[in-house]
Amino acid sequence: MNKLFLSCLGLCLLGFTAQAQWVNKPIGFAADTYPFYTDAIDANTAWVVGSDFISSSYVPAQVALTVNGGQTWTVTTMPVSTADEEEFTALSAVNATTAWATTVISGVEARIIRTTNGGQTWTTQSSPTVYGNPDSYPDMIHFFSTTDGVTVGDPVAPSGPMEMFTTSNGGVNWTPVAAPPAAQANEYPLSTPPAAFGNHIWFATSRGRVFHSTDKGLTWTVATVAAGAVNIGTLVFRDAQNGLLSILNPTSTAHRLYRTTDGGATWAAVTYTGPLHGTGLSVVPGTSQYVSAGADIGNGDQGSSYSRDNGQTWVSLETTYNHFVTEFVSNTVGWSSALDFSGMQLNPGANRYSGTALATRTDAALQASLTVSPNPALGGRFSLRASRTAANPATVRVLDATGRLVQQLPWSNATGLELDLSREPAGLYLLEVEGATGVARQKVVVQ
Repeated sequence: MNKLFLSCLGLCLLGFTAQAQWVNKPIGFAADTYPFYTDAIDANTAWVVGSDFISSSYVPAQVALTVNGGQTWTVTTMPVSTADEEEFTALSAVNATTAWATTVISGVEARIIRTTNGGQTWTTQSSPTVYGNPDSYPDMIHFFSTTDGVTVGDPVAPSGPMEMFTTSNGGVNWTPVAAPPAAQANEYPLSTPPAAFGNHIWFATSRGRVFHSTDKGLTWTVATVAAGAVNIGTLVFRDAQNGLLSILNPTSTAHRLYRTTDGGATWAAVTYTGPLHGTGLSVVPGTSQYVSAGADIGNGDQGSSYSRDNGQTWVSLETTYNHFVTEFVSNTVGWSSALDFSGMQLNPGANRYSGTALATRTDAALQASLTVSPNPALGGRFSLRASRTAANPATVRVLDATGRLVQQLPWSNATGLELDLSREPAGLYLLEVEGATGVARQKVVVQ
C-alpha cells in the first residue's frame, strides 16, 4: 500500500461528504454596498455589515439584521458622517438587539458606537481619551458578554504600541490597557475578526504575529507565526489551547496552514491534504471540527470544506458558493458573507448552511452490528450486514482519500446490501452508514 493510501487512515475520524446545504439569502443593501463582515448569533440571528470597500466612490456603511434565519432582513444605514466619508471598521454583536461597531474619519477621529435596538439607532461611546488622536484607527472590537469588551487599533506613533482599551460596563467607560506590547514597524491588527474562547482572545497582525490575552484584553503576550506570514486569512481557536491560522494565497488554492496546541505561544506548519479554502476559517461549536471557506478572487477558491483532525485532512462540502467572513453557530448551521469577486456579483447577501455533513453523533448499536465482508476485497465487491437496517432505513456513503463522495445509495433491506466499488482504484476508503439515530463508520480496502 503506497503513501497515498496510507494517508486515508485519517479518514476513519471523518464524516460523510453530503451535498452541502448552503442557501443564499439576499439582503438588499444599497448599490455599491457589499457584504463584508458577518457576526452570527444563532440559527436564526445574524448581523451583516455592508461596506463600499470595493467601490471607487464613498457609500455609507449599512447594517443588516435577520432574526428568522435569513428569510427577511432589516437594513439600516450607520449614523456616519457622509461629508467626512466616515468608514466602518469592525463589529461585535452579542444578541439580536445589542452590538458595537467602530468607525474612522481618516486624519480626524475614530469612534465606538453602540446599538441596543437592532441597529435602528446608535450611541457614541468613545471620548477624546478613547481613539481621540487624529491618527487613531480602530481595527477590532469584541464583546465577551453584554458588559465585558475589548478594542484594539493601529499605533498612533511609528514607534508606539497599538491602542488598546477594555470595558466592564458595556462601553459606558473604556480604560486604556496598562502595558500594551510594543508594536513592530508598520504593524497593525488585521481586519479579519479576532478569535475568542472563554476569557481568551487572539488577533493576527500585518507582521505575521499573534497577540493573545487570557483575561479579556487586560494583559497580552505576542508570538510570531512564521517568516513571511503576512497574508493571514483567518485565525480561529476551538478551545484555549488548540487553534488554526491560514495564510491566503491570492493566485492559487495552495494556502498555507499553521497549528498551535499551546494557546498560540508556538505555531507549526501543517502539511495537509484535501481542499483548504483561504478566505475564512470557522470552528464548529461543541466539536473539534473546523470549516474552511473561500471566494474566487481569480484563483478558483470558491467552496467550503471541513476537518476533524486539527487541519490535517480537509473534506469538501461544496465548490460552488463564494464565502468571505464565515461563522458556524452549531454543527448544523453556519453563516457567511457572500462575496464573489471574479463573477462581479458583489451584492448577493449572505449564505446560510443548514446541512448534516458536520454531524458527528455515532449510533453505537448500528456501529456494533455493522459487518463488511470480505475486507479487504479483491475487485472491490463487499457485502454489508447490520441488524438495525430493517427498522431504521439508512443511507450508505463511500469517500475516497481526498474526501470525494464516491458512491451513495439507500439501504433498507434487512438481509443486507451489496456494495460494488469495482470501478474505483485500489486503496483505502471510508464507509459511512447513516440512520435516523446516528452514523456508523468502517474502513474498507479495495485490492
